Amino acid sequence: MKRVSLVFISLIVMLASAASVVGHHSLAQFDTTKPVTVKGTVVLFHLVNPHSIIFVDEKRADGKTERWAIDGPGINQLTRQGIDRNYIKAGDVVEVCGYVIREGLESQRTVNTEPISASLKETTPKSVSGRIMNAESLIRPDGQKRPWGDYGQHHCLGADYNDIHLK
Repeated sequence: MKRVSLVFISLIVMLASAASVVGHHSLAQFDTTKPVTVKGTVVLFHLVNPHSIIFVDEKRADGKTERWAIDGPGINQLTRQGIDRNYIKAGDVVEVCGYVIREGLESQRTVNTEPISASLKETTPKSVSGRIMNAESLIRPDGQKRPWGDYGQHHCLGADYNDIHLK
């Protein structure tokens, strides 16, 4: 009886962890039918797991600044591509194409969008939150366009993009 219980508990633990891995890459909360492009100044680039985050301040047409938290690949994936924490620096102007939270879910995920500092040279920001975007492509200051997230509909990358998940 103890062996059956142990096998049953092990099975439950394996299934629960597998479900969290599958759910981790879900884009269900994002509207992948309408790509959004953001061009702005990098405030901070966090090269972390499970996903890297680029905080970008975009100047809106009304003159106000809107903060974006751009979700991208994790540190392991970026490291394998030769990308380190100096790939994008505070002060760089980047353009990102991706997907925002679906209507009706914004109130659950929208966070403080006030600028973190008057100067980009400040190394310890007061806040780094903003509107959330799941990135699909990134254009660096040198004009280089690259995939930045490999999950989604690939509206930002073009018809000739070869998704590694479809091979």
